[in-house]
Amino acid sequence: MSALTKYKNIIATVLSLLLISGCEELEPIPGQPWRVSVVTPSFYPIKITQAYGVNEEQDWTMPLHGLAQTMRESELESVRTVFPDYDGFGFPISRLTSARGRQLGSANKHLPDSIYIYWTSLINMRFFVTKYDLPQKVKEIMSKGVSFERYDGSLGSCFRTEFFFGMLPNGKAKVWLMGCDQLIYLAELDPAREKDRDQNGTTADEYRQGPTPTPQRVQQRGIEAGVSTIPIPWEKVGKVYSRDAVELLSEQ
Repeated sequence: MSALTKYKNIIATVLSLLLISGCEELEPIPGQPWRVSVVTPSFYPIKITQAYGVNEEQDWTMPLHGLAQTMRESELESVRTVFPDYDGFGFPISRLTSARGRQLGSANKHLPDSIYIYWTSLINMRFFVTKYDLPQKVKEIMSKGVSFERYDGSLGSCFRTEFFFGMLPNGKAKVWLMGCDQLIYLAELDPAREKDRDQNGTTADEYRQGPTPTPQRVQQRGIEAGVSTIPIPWEKVGKVYSRDAVELLSEQ
């Protein structure tokens, strides 16, 4: 092989490596790991049986630990310590009123393409699967740091990396992105699927017979509060309670 040919091969290899490196840098990677939180109206709690993120290109599935039961976090008196005027029907969006999921194993800053949540509506014993596909714009927002001034006067960066899912007893869900004193409304989702049992194989009859909170026990919340929760007053359900103003994705 001539010296000129070797030189051309070296140049081609270097250019290929630079191209690969440039593509990797273009991939949105937040400065903090992504998280998922779930909130429900206090009168319509749910149970989560499985949650995970999927990245198709990198071929991984990341389970989320901690997203299981929202009964305790959604108790009316507990929520009112954060939002004193909470009516029990809306979404109380706060880290203090939600079930919060974190990744298993080492922190993975690479974003998923989709997030799946399998859950049971305890007021009517219906089993849903919620799927959220992350748009490219959302990935870019999550990967972009927002500057802020620390108490000592130095500058730092924060990242908007926490998804909040609000679940309703008809299977619909709303999704927000939280971080840096912002709450950005992303989408309203129809259930991706409705099943005849939860992800553990437990049926509605087994829920009613076992130690898991039954529809009657859930309805007791409304009875104790002196309000009617059945039939569901849809005109009241879904109001957002948040310390941060709700912004739209189109405004970002």
